[in-house]
Amino acid sequence: MKNGAIVYVFNLIWILSFWGGCASHSETVMLHDLGVQPTVIVKKMGIPFSIDSVAKNSELRHVSVWDSIDLPTLAALDFAAYYQNPIREAGKQELPENAKPLTAEFDTYPFPMFDSLVAEEPEFAQILNPIAWEPFSKILYAKGAGDSLAQVFRSVESVKWGQSNVFADFQKIEKLYLFGSNKQYGAWWVQVVPRKWTGKQAFWARLKRKPSQAEIDIFKRYTSQRLNLEMAQDWIKTLAAYWYPTFNTDMEVHEVGKEWNGAKPFAVMRGNPMGTPIWVAFDIPQFRKVALKPADTAVAEKEFTRALDTNSAWRTQELEKLQGVCPETPETEAFKAKLSHVLDSLPAGQNAWSANGMLWFRRDANSLLAKDFTAQDSLHNPLPRLLELKAYLDSLGIQFLVVPMPTKEALYADKMISGTADTLCVDIAGRDIIRKLLAAGVDVLDVFPALQAARASDDAEHFSFQKFDTHWAAPGLLATMEQLAMKVTTYAWYENSGAVPGTLEMRDTTILREGDLIQQLPQAEQGAFAPETLDVKKIYKNGKPYVGGKNAPILLMGDSFTGVFESVDGKSGGPGSLLAFATGLDVQVVTSWGGGPLVRHRMVKDKKSLKTKRLVIYMMTLRDFWQSPLEWDVL
Repeated sequence: MKNGAIVYVFNLIWILSFWGGCASHSETVMLHDLGVQPTVIVKKMGIPFSIDSVAKNSELRHVSVWDSIDLPTLAALDFAAYYQNPIREAGKQELPENAKPLTAEFDTYPFPMFDSLVAEEPEFAQILNPIAWEPFSKILYAKGAGDSLAQVFRSVESVKWGQSNVFADFQKIEKLYLFGSNKQYGAWWVQVVPRKWTGKQAFWARLKRKPSQAEIDIFKRYTSQRLNLEMAQDWIKTLAAYWYPTFNTDMEVHEVGKEWNGAKPFAVMRGNPMGTPIWVAFDIPQFRKVALKPADTAVAEKEFTRALDTNSAWRTQELEKLQGVCPETPETEAFKAKLSHVLDSLPAGQNAWSANGMLWFRRDANSLLAKDFTAQDSLHNPLPRLLELKAYLDSLGIQFLVVPMPTKEALYADKMISGTADTLCVDIAGRDIIRKLLAAGVDVLDVFPALQAARASDDAEHFSFQKFDTHWAAPGLLATMEQLAMKVTTYAWYENSGAVPGTLEMRDTTILREGDLIQQLPQAEQGAFAPETLDVKKIYKNGKPYVGGKNAPILLMGDSFTGVFESVDGKSGGPGSLLAFATGLDVQVVTSWGGGPLVRHRMVKDKKSLKTKRLVIYMMTLRDFWQSPLEWDVL
């Protein structure tokens, strides 16, 4: 046997030995080492997952494991989520504006990063299980292996075939393979799938760039790391949070072990990227039999005596503060004209852009062009729905407080549109809806002045909002929570609420977060924006990360602003945990990653936990007060 064949055989054995994330079935195949004899006899492994179409716009993905009692690998879960996911693929097979079908012959394909292209699936690809390149690349970066591999993959997906005026991608990498066990003989192989409208077929290619030993070692761990149920649920919540700005994703309310369309998935994700809801559920055999058991499943059966604080003096004071604030002026009109020009210049599918070292979200910016949120139709006007929610909570004796979150684009308008004064108030409709809610008798906490004050202390390393994300950073979060805690403690019922401040512990930590706006950019631009290192104040109870229970007296509900740092990215360092730390009252958090308007229905359905509530806080971005893709329907 030639030396190359010997190395090949041992590389193959090594690959098969550590790949344990997927099921297998017995089938003998003949594998040839690209013309080198002899033949190696191996077992063919199963695909990473299987799909059942269980209802209209609904898929059930069975994530493969070795057997029914095994746990899934992180690689297997990621691949099941990324591979041809209908939420991610919605609308992408339609011919984009200005695009033309491709005419290039196979031997002239414009991919200089490859040293080998084949039109037929290589035999080793029928045996090795693939991974998804995007989540693997994030792990490489987080583990210190850099992002050079991700840059190669982005360059593949950004090839425009001479049609640079088309924003949409012409092809995507569906599968990534590591062939070989060391950097001397290893190679990265990919399956590239052109969009249907290109008229081209899928092909396989080997990267010129060889894998580093660090990448190989991380690949080993990634494809062998197993997740229990709690870890898997954290994984899917984090995924829904990161995908939300692009695909309008959220987690469907679903209890582990309960049936969904005839199956028992452990999680159900809903997305609405094109105006039609799509559901993708994930099934693991072992998780069908295991349910999470929170420590506080027993909710108080008896209602306690509640007394609403009906004093209107605070609302009157807040209204007086807002009189004449943020008027329409020639300066705001000039700002809107410049912003409209920027938005009009963006390709139809591009939802973020870069300016002055930060990324900006199209929908956030668009809300700044609104004149009056309440002038929208009945399914998009938030005012009557919030009044309806207040009336419902009033009937239960529960205090209601709304916390509309200003957008980064409103706070940093001068950085988004050059030439804008940093003192110019541009969120005219946002300030107006706060006035109207206060005048209608709704408690509304205006946190914009606190965020402005926090922004005044920004430095090169610390901003009040994340530079490449739609959410706050620690300075903005802490400024907001200081105001919120002060408001909660001024309610008349707080003194007799049983609050015990000082029982929780705060610890400083840091996390690495990839901004949710990076993936909104063209592929060729994404590599310029690295994940940020962010400070987090993490809260602990009895030495464990704090988690508020269902029997908490305070419910904090809303969109992703309630979840960032709370249930993802460090955890127990978000608004719920910080509010519990400051007030001494337990805080339950209910997050709708897909947008704030939906979370009202979750609250109303959970009548049992409402029995213990004194206060419901509704926190959500002001962006969704204007042209929300999710309707403000009747409760």
